[in-house]
Amino acid sequence: MVDSQVSQPLSGLRVVDLTHGIAGPYCTKLLADHGADVIKIERPGDGDFARAKGPFPDDAAHQEKSGLFLFLNTNKRGITLDLKSTEGVEAVKELVKGADVLVESFKPGTMERLGLGYDTLSRINPNLLMTSISNFGQTGPYRDYLLDEINLYAMGGRMNGSGLPDRYPLKLGGNHCLFQAGNVAAMATLFAWHARENQGQGGQYIDISMYETQMGSINGRLLGLVQYQYNGEKGKRLGPIRAGYPGGIYPCLDGYISVSVGGARWPALCHALGRPDLIDSYYGSAMGQVDLDARDEFEGTVWLPWLFERTMKEIVETGQANEMLISPIVTIDFAMDDHPQLAFRNYFQEIDHPVAGKFRYPGAPIFNQHGWWKIDRPAPTLGQHNVEVLEAEAGVAGAWDGSESGDAGGDSATAVGDKKLPLEGVRVVDMTVIWAGPYGTMHLADMGAEVIRVETLQRMPPGRGQFARPDPDAEKKRAVSSYPDREPGERPWNRAANFNMHARNKLSMTLDLNSPMGLETFRRLIEESDLFIENNAFGSMAKLGIDYSVVSQWNPRLIMISTCGFGQTGPWNYYRGIGTQFEFAIGHASVMGYPDMDFEGSPGSVATDASTGVTIAIAAIMALKQREKTGKGMFVDVALAENFLPHLGELFMEYSMTGRVPGTPGNRDHLRQDVQGCYQVAGDDEWITICIGKIEQWHSLCRLMDKAELIEDERFADMAGLWANHNDFDRIVSEWTADKDNFELFNRLQKAGIAAGPVVHEAHAYADPHMKERGFFVEINAPEVGTHRYPGVTYKISGIPYEVRKPPVRLGEDNDYVYREVLGLTEEEYDHLKELGHIGMEFAPHVR
Repeated sequence: MVDSQVSQPLSGLRVVDLTHGIAGPYCTKLLADHGADVIKIERPGDGDFARAKGPFPDDAAHQEKSGLFLFLNTNKRGITLDLKSTEGVEAVKELVKGADVLVESFKPGTMERLGLGYDTLSRINPNLLMTSISNFGQTGPYRDYLLDEINLYAMGGRMNGSGLPDRYPLKLGGNHCLFQAGNVAAMATLFAWHARENQGQGGQYIDISMYETQMGSINGRLLGLVQYQYNGEKGKRLGPIRAGYPGGIYPCLDGYISVSVGGARWPALCHALGRPDLIDSYYGSAMGQVDLDARDEFEGTVWLPWLFERTMKEIVETGQANEMLISPIVTIDFAMDDHPQLAFRNYFQEIDHPVAGKFRYPGAPIFNQHGWWKIDRPAPTLGQHNVEVLEAEAGVAGAWDGSESGDAGGDSATAVGDKKLPLEGVRVVDMTVIWAGPYGTMHLADMGAEVIRVETLQRMPPGRGQFARPDPDAEKKRAVSSYPDREPGERPWNRAANFNMHARNKLSMTLDLNSPMGLETFRRLIEESDLFIENNAFGSMAKLGIDYSVVSQWNPRLIMISTCGFGQTGPWNYYRGIGTQFEFAIGHASVMGYPDMDFEGSPGSVATDASTGVTIAIAAIMALKQREKTGKGMFVDVALAENFLPHLGELFMEYSMTGRVPGTPGNRDHLRQDVQGCYQVAGDDEWITICIGKIEQWHSLCRLMDKAELIEDERFADMAGLWANHNDFDRIVSEWTADKDNFELFNRLQKAGIAAGPVVHEAHAYADPHMKERGFFVEINAPEVGTHRYPGVTYKISGIPYEVRKPPVRLGEDNDYVYREVLGLTEEEYDHLKELGHIGMEFAPHVR
């Protein structure tokens, strides 16, 4: 057994946890599960409100048996303090003296009112890192507004493009947006920690706006915003992802499959069908140009008949054998009980809680052989470690029993530290593609790492547009175009929104690794680097001769992070796909969509790209810390499916605890507690989300609707009655909202204490006064593209300024710097590589 004090990267990090719900506890769970000593502080009596949320074994509510709470609070020590008492506040201050990090998720201003604001605490401990997680951030006109999962996805996410065009927009399954906010908070906290430990920056204040963590998410929102800047076209609801021809969710003999076969992947589909004659046919061509007018005919006469003759397993295996992007659609019970890949990697972990009992939990978001992630203790019972922590360690006996009120007041936080970025001096070799990997390296580049993209002129890498030389006329006809004004231009690979959205602050060099000279040059780059990050299909690096067994010999201190759909080991390790497929293959499609439809109604999602991109950055920081301890490099395996699965944590806990398999709830609350929905308002496809969590909010809504008589209606006497009569609730609310303006109604509802959020499309986002006040969008002038406003970082760190030091990187634009200054090539060597076609800024003529 590996000693956690040696092996876990965050061992020695002390965290004071004043969070509740989902986002904050998930942040501190990530820290605790990787070795940090997290002290969770709850209020006496009730504790974290997640204790009342469930799910519960046998559906019997019990504050020590909530599956949501148990999952989110593993490895933490728990104490209770009354923060309205002088004793409670003083106890927190004592704990802060010996802490590295404090994470809190109260409403903005609460910590100051308690006398625990950052200015106060930083005087007690100048090296303290304080992370505040709130709905809309610590500043701005929405700062005091309420927010729930459905509102967060409506405003920050891509709900405006989610669902069928003739029905209401749809939320995702579970609480991904809240989990992702916790994910981002952990990343930002570790960035600040690295700056303190390695750059001598001292304490920092970190402001996490959950709204911004979604607005800057690569789960479709980021691309939609940049495309809108390029074309002025807002996203539309086109139904489930139709990424090509054919693409989306389809039925088969015994279930459903998800597939993305568009563009250059058309020949792969034809080979899988056993119909190579269709490659250059009426339907499509080997160059990936397909006739969308023939789509229905192809699906009706070729594709669907082929599917209905085969099982899900047969179809997926045949498709994967032909390098199609394809996966099965599975349910939560299959993922937990029968999933061959998750079982092979021992993903689910059995944890025995002293009160709740023994259940299986989702496992590690990062897989490696270094003992990084482990469960030392289950979630704490309420106040379990009061004596151990408060008396034995902090010397404040009895603080948890305090009842004296105190409101010392605090000062507002101020910026500290110099302008040095946390990762200055760290060099990253970046061979990432599509979204998850580039999103991860974007975060590292933003924090000062020198990220060098290694690209080749010999083929079009996935991500710089679909084609190197697209047909300009076809681009005008597409439902969505990634090019400014729908013009590919002379060098389309530098103009595509789906690349430029994550390409800031990076460098690009070109090199052909399929040659001895290219391989030797790459070796020199690896020898000068700290991290090598890639997210290609399993086996791709081995084929190039640069897998970890090789590069670790070149540089024993190198950290290599490899990301693919299902990880580097197991029977599905070779499966190809995009984020959609990996989510659906662990259950996400089965817990979202319209309740009266099968899986075809599930909205498209690439939430796993967003979660995994952030996790790549987290893994990089932890690996750098581990290298400081051991002096050695390491290999880190991040599987998109395993990384996203915890974002459905309470749904897996529900099945584990009750045996009930969660289904498709539309926009309703999975745990059947809140009453909520998405309701049409005045305008062209304009909507608003409303969430009622307490009966008092329902009463406020009745008054706003001028329907005070409904307060006395027996159907709606309590939350259970509201839920039982959800259809009536939806009808009443939708009739009332139909002629209202969405933003005006949003502000009215929020001022009445009701969680609400308009379904924000791109024009709304860029006009949002809250985003303007917080400076979320930044203007970037990119060569070959022009000047546009792009989303910025999804967090704010007081002493670490964010700036776009370099616009989205063009292909090969940093060749001179990398070859001459980093690698030290002579002019003769440089010119020779150029003659051989390694170095340049345009793809070779044969690349289409």
